[in-house]
Amino acid sequence: MVCNFILLICFLIFSTLGCTLLPYYQQLLTLREVSNSQREIHSYIDKQEELFYKLRDDVKNNRLKTGMMLVDIIDTYGEPVISKEVDDVPSIKEVLLYRHPTQFFSSDRIYLYFDDVKKLSYWKHEFPQ
Repeated sequence: MVCNFILLICFLIFSTLGCTLLPYYQQLLTLREVSNSQREIHSYIDKQEELFYKLRDDVKNNRLKTGMMLVDIIDTYGEPVISKEVDDVPSIKEVLLYRHPTQFFSSDRIYLYFDDVKKLSYWKHEFPQ
């Protein structure tokens, strides 16, 4: 008899809590999706930061070699912040800009210059002012 009474009390408590949370279920799902999205964003930024530091280290230590193909650069160092076609310099057809993914104005900037067959011609490393 006591067990039945305890089970009845537990059932009433859980059913009441369920009714209380039910109106907020969609909002809770939205919060969970936002949380997952934030984790994905942080993971992406961490990866971009890691790739930028790798490029910066390779530039500083002369491991970046002229003649590398554009596709190999992107495979190795990720997508640039900006990719721009160039018309006013005869030997250069495209420039890629790499910088830290969140330090917009206080980051080193690395410009990679590619010729008409998409081979790296030279680069320029600029430091923040």
